[in-house]
Amino acid sequence: MPRNRQQIPREERAGDLLAAATELFLAKGYDGTTMADISAAAGVARGNVYWYFKSKDDIFAAVMDRMLGRETRTLGEELAGADPLTRLVRGLSDMRVYRPLHQAMHDRLPHSEAVRAAHTSFLEWIVGMVDEVIAHGPAPAGGADVAIYRDLVVAIFEGANVPNEWNRPAHEMIRFVLEPLVTRRSTGSGSSRPHQALEP
Repeated sequence: MPRNRQQIPREERAGDLLAAATELFLAKGYDGTTMADISAAAGVARGNVYWYFKSKDDIFAAVMDRMLGRETRTLGEELAGADPLTRLVRGLSDMRVYRPLHQAMHDRLPHSEAVRAAHTSFLEWIVGMVDEVIAHGPAPAGGADVAIYRDLVVAIFEGANVPNEWNRPAHEMIRFVLEPLVTRRSTGSGSSRPHQALEP
């Protein structure tokens, strides 16, 4: 029998809904999942779902935010001493399981402020990691504008996650683009800090 909102703590109920929504979105896609599906899977009375999340877009955005937050914590715990490129590649590789939801996120961007905010948070994380990669190594060759590297990485990530049979995984292409910034020898230094390779 579905539980009502007085029976269990609010955070636990919200967590149950997010866990159920994550599994359903991955299995059935955004369009194939209803709020009724989520409430049934979480064991929460259907009418109470809207007490926690105003709409399917809101719960979808919360699922994506939760994914990013968990991965950020994992990287901080497991790769705290690793170089930024290793952390970026590992994070994108780990989050590849959410790739089927990327197109749905783009489809919902014009319709939901919550989804736009979740998408912005994700891109800000990527850009922040690119800035760390660049700061970690010598300056880009030829005085290249750092903003170009940011834009290029974002474009690779966004393009690689559009479903088609041609794209390599985004983390592989991004590593290919950024690795020379880490491994290139500094002008006049005669040495470089080797990048620790990470197998996808």
